Amino acid sequence: MGFLQDLLPIFKKHRLDFKEMRREVGDMATFTFKPQEKIEWKSGQHGIFYIDHVKFKKSSRAFSIASTPDEEELMISMRIGENPSEYKKILTEMKAGTGVTMRGPIGPFYISDSKPVLFIAGGIGITPYRALLKDCIDNPNKMPSKIELLYLDSKEEYIYKDELEEINKHPLINIKFLNNREELINGIKYFTENHSNVASYFVCGSSTMTNSIKGLLKEQGIKKKNIKSDVFIGY
Repeated sequence: MGFLQDLLPIFKKHRLDFKEMRREVGDMATFTFKPQEKIEWKSGQHGIFYIDHVKFKKSSRAFSIASTPDEEELMISMRIGENPSEYKKILTEMKAGTGVTMRGPIGPFYISDSKPVLFIAGGIGITPYRALLKDCIDNPNKMPSKIELLYLDSKEEYIYKDELEEINKHPLINIKFLNNREELINGIKYFTENHSNVASYFVCGSSTMTNSIKGLLKEQGIKKKNIKSDVFIGY
């Protein structure tokens, strides 16, 4: 039933008003929207965003929501390269007040118990963790017994870094900013050796990175039921 409950909100449509775009480190940008009505979801989930004020192909994309349900605006982040897709180009040119449609939020990428948690992020895959961590800080009853975040970016372009460093002061949270795969693998192995299957493991990044890390976790004896993954494709 939990699986169905996580998917059913896909049938719900919500109208959002675009508020602003903020350039982040490197080629990343954050977009904020104001919901026209109250939306309920779990931190870590993602929505399907439809640009419908102009007609073009591939007008919908899935994005993890970087804000929490307690915040008054809805926030997503993505990479904007030198040759962005038509979707991203229209998004960057959008004027404040323009409406978009969102389906969801959906997905099982959220904390459901108090077990220790290892968050593994690759690049822009950090997005849902901003919401997950902030939600735990703002709502202590949701805080697991321990949270460790391994955040890998080979260019050391860490989005949300100031916020994450502030969150890292919490005694139950340990955030590590990594710039090479060896450090990431060593960090994962150290955590699995100490917590094994009494912990939950979250993985978010490119499909290649996500599949590789899931394979490593399974090699370390971590059961499939203890692994949650979210894939970013070109975001």
